[in-house]
Amino acid sequence: MQTERIKVDLELARPLLENYNRGELTLIALLLGVQDLYYYLPREAVEFIARETGVPISVIYSLATFYSAISLEPKGRNHIRCCVGTACMVRGSMFVLDDLKRELGIGPGEVTEDGAFSLEEVHCLGACALGPVITKRDKFYGHVTKSKVREVIGALRKADREGV
Repeated sequence: MQTERIKVDLELARPLLENYNRGELTLIALLLGVQDLYYYLPREAVEFIARETGVPISVIYSLATFYSAISLEPKGRNHIRCCVGTACMVRGSMFVLDDLKRELGIGPGEVTEDGAFSLEEVHCLGACALGPVITKRDKFYGHVTKSKVREVIGALRKADREGV
């Protein structure tokens, strides 16, 4: 199930422009900051950034499509990534991915109907010694088992309900 695109209030992004100083690194930081507001980089925001910074839309899309950390498709408020790289796979990450799909009711590339969760299958998270590994933003969960999937998703659901 794919969630509807959220309404984009571009004025929320305006304060982020204050830190933009016309360099590629600050443009990437700006794109990531805008993505944090909307859980993806909406077309309207790309056009707004281009207009406000003078950076061509083609440059913005070039960066957005090059860096896997930037998404042009909506993600859930809790974007879960599951590593299926070799080190994690030999430790059972495919079972973890199956558990996540059952627990969330979605597959990789999908968003729950309420927009709370999205799931992504990735080939390396750089934490091979902790495998199998899942992440929620910058938080890593290592040595994941079926019970840990339930525990993590349960805690994230609770925090989402409480607005934490």
